[in-house]
Amino acid sequence: MADEERFRASGWRGREVGIPGSVRAAGPVVLELKGGLTTRFRLQAMRRSDTYKSYGEEITATYGPRARRAMLPDGYHRVEVNRVSPGKNTGSGFARWKLRTLDVTELSVLADTLSGRNDDVVFFDGHARCSFVWKGRFESGRLRFTPASGGTARDISAQGAIRGAVVVPGKGFLSVSTWGPWTLKTL
Repeated sequence: MADEERFRASGWRGREVGIPGSVRAAGPVVLELKGGLTTRFRLQAMRRSDTYKSYGEEITATYGPRARRAMLPDGYHRVEVNRVSPGKNTGSGFARWKLRTLDVTELSVLADTLSGRNDDVVFFDGHARCSFVWKGRFESGRLRFTPASGGTARDISAQGAIRGAVVVPGKGFLSVSTWGPWTLKTL
């Protein structure tokens, strides 16, 4: 994806952000959300037309300056970024949020063993078995597969599992959702 085809947005407070059709037409959309040192933001998928507005699942959440990566679910063309306040009478910092789309070349590729922290998206080129381990203190996570050609994402790890082996059905994106360190390994 050329630099002029990339999409970027930023802001201080929550708002809706439309993902341009030219970006969505290129295939599955990988998003990266980044906050500031003491801020927390939540990213939620949404659809909007002249007559309705519907929300999908929460795509990712960020606390602090670490970037979080996630896939825009199939069928959604907008996201809503919300600043999250930790309490009723408290603020959540002054830093901005930054949202951008990523190209496949900017993603880590799962070839043998890959480790990371928090939500991320990795690319996998082939059909194989893969093991996963969630190492965080919350010890839960989700591994989701989205075909490289697009289409509906599907969970490939069992809910509540802290380790296991799964079959990756082919070339595509693996979305890791967890609040801590993780490791993926091809078998």
